Amino acid sequence: MKKLRIPPSIKIAFRNVFRNRRRTLLTLSSIVLGSAAMIDFDGYRNFADWGLREMYIRSQLGHIQIYKKGYRESKGMTPFAYLISNPNDIKATVRETLGDRLSNVVARLELNGLVTKGGQSYNFIAQGIEVEAEQKMSTLEDGSGSALNMRQGKKLTGSDTGMVLLGYELCGALGVQDGDLLSFMGASAVGALNAIDLGYKGCFSTVSKEYDKVAALMSLEDAQRFSATQDVLKLVVMLKETDMTQKAVEDLKKAFAAKGYDTEIVSWLELADYYKQVMKFLDGMFMVIATIIIFVVVFSIVNTLTMSVFERVQEIGTIRAMGAPGSSILKLFIIEGIMLGLIGGVLGMLFGGGMGVLVNYAHITMPPPPGGTQEFLLKLRLYPSSFLTGFIIAVTSSFVASIYPAMKAAKLRVVDALRHV
Repeated sequence: MKKLRIPPSIKIAFRNVFRNRRRTLLTLSSIVLGSAAMIDFDGYRNFADWGLREMYIRSQLGHIQIYKKGYRESKGMTPFAYLISNPNDIKATVRETLGDRLSNVVARLELNGLVTKGGQSYNFIAQGIEVEAEQKMSTLEDGSGSALNMRQGKKLTGSDTGMVLLGYELCGALGVQDGDLLSFMGASAVGALNAIDLGYKGCFSTVSKEYDKVAALMSLEDAQRFSATQDVLKLVVMLKETDMTQKAVEDLKKAFAAKGYDTEIVSWLELADYYKQVMKFLDGMFMVIATIIIFVVVFSIVNTLTMSVFERVQEIGTIRAMGAPGSSILKLFIIEGIMLGLIGGVLGMLFGGGMGVLVNYAHITMPPPPGGTQEFLLKLRLYPSSFLTGFIIAVTSSFVASIYPAMKAAKLRVVDALRHV
């Protein structure tokens, strides 16, 4: 078995990198910190993506929503004109089409109007829900909690007809207490004014403060009684994994077309405008931070290798005088730069991963995001792509930074280099 032979240029480059250890350590520290910062910020971005996405999906949107055709084009102005009269048939088709990918499919009826207590009246938007099924849907993907955060009272149960939950902000505005009776007034499906009295059971908060100002949850039976209809407004499909959504939408569209259903199918992403705005903002921040880190790393390495060129002018002249072409000098300095990037990238991955573990175990509480009502625990979701991003940035920026000093060294005239003092 032949021994692995390391090219002389790599051996020489490695020795030169650690010739001035203090300067090398300072340069490596900037690479390590920059790489680790990129890794951990990407972990935070992944956490924000997962957390915001799952909160919206499990507290409001589901993975897929099914409406009667034309409802979205109407912008919800006349919801009772687009009720679904055959929800059980559609549910059966959904279960048959999605099979093991399906977690649950539930019916909802949406209504709005005024809620009154003690002479105070406020607008509300209520969801009539299948209580037991909705509770399963609100459990987060990793089982760490529920997207529906109870702030007061208790959750609805399957037997809780005649009871209602209110959004946290709406609770505060009404000043409700346990046992209060609330009057809900609004239009029914036949166009007449209707009213229903429901007992207050508790209040909840979601990811959206604006939604919590008008939100109410009641059983589907109470919502249908209030609206004087047995139909529903939409069906909400929950999948076992969010990544299955696009394929599930395509399969459902084919199955529904074959059945002749007069419906439209919408994925959660088409409905989550706030989520898309937040992620666009975080992506922009990531690019700004990446640019700053790359500039810091590049200038640090340029400084280190330029100083190395000045210190080794006579050495470079001697190598050239012995017949080495300028390309050999160029290659030598570029290898030194890449070596700094490789070492810094590996150490950056280790440091970034270690910091991620510390943050996740530190239980750091963050204030509510803009428009939110809930504090949250800071977590970093570090994926292999996070480490790869940090490593690639370290190596690439090191390579780019080494080009200028390498070209400067390669262009030194032999005579001038040998006379340099």
